[in-house]
Amino acid sequence: RWRRARRLARLSADEASVEILNEMYQLEMPFIITKAAEFALFRTFGVPTISKLLDSTKGFEPDNVLSRYEDTTLLIQHFAYFDVRSNQHAAAALARFNQIHGFYADRISNDDMLYTLSQFMLEPARFCARFGWRAFTPHEREACFNYWRVLGERMGIRQIPTTVDELDAWNRAYEARAMRYSVTNQRVAEGSVLLFIKPYPRCVQPLLRRVIYALLDDRLTDAIGAPRQPAWLKGLVRGLLRARAALVRRLLLPR
Repeated sequence: RWRRARRLARLSADEASVEILNEMYQLEMPFIITKAAEFALFRTFGVPTISKLLDSTKGFEPDNVLSRYEDTTLLIQHFAYFDVRSNQHAAAALARFNQIHGFYADRISNDDMLYTLSQFMLEPARFCARFGWRAFTPHEREACFNYWRVLGERMGIRQIPTTVDELDAWNRAYEARAMRYSVTNQRVAEGSVLLFIKPYPRCVQPLLRRVIYALLDDRLTDAIGAPRQPAWLKGLVRGLLRARAALVRRLLLPR
């Protein structure tokens, strides 16, 4: 423990951010942070300018959505779990990610890129505050913000806010003005919902679809053209997630 403390004390802020995120993502809260990342990406489907481009790629059609999801997940995991400056696989994954986005550079606005980035910087902390066995500490929020900010700069994203609170305010203001219903929102979101429920027996898929919708706020629900769920179902689904968090906090061994 003493040797580890000395090693951590010598880390730069960027190196410490990687260390903190690795422990959180892989050891402390892997399940809930994975779900947070999935919902972070799902929220971007409520913005017509983003969904229109995604829909044009045909990547969210039933025959293509699984392949696209796995490819995206693989790339993000490589540069989310490792330092892109010292790990060749992480650097290669980020270079490939930038290459893919480069094909659509003239169709992607900086605000849309920044909004997508902000979801990965903010949504894990928000999700864990609601459904995790504990909330992020201030250091962990700062580490998440710092790491994704560095990645955003390497992706060529401009005007990234300099603090977590500024980014949070920008993110909420952007959603208020840009998140609204469109047909492409609905198509892209439907492709993702089908991906999530497809592995389960057909008899429970309608219920699982409603469970997913129960976790969405009204603005996003309306933006993707999904039916609003009754208050009792929202309370039940969210209550079960909080009950899981309590069991993890009180009964499971530390990782």
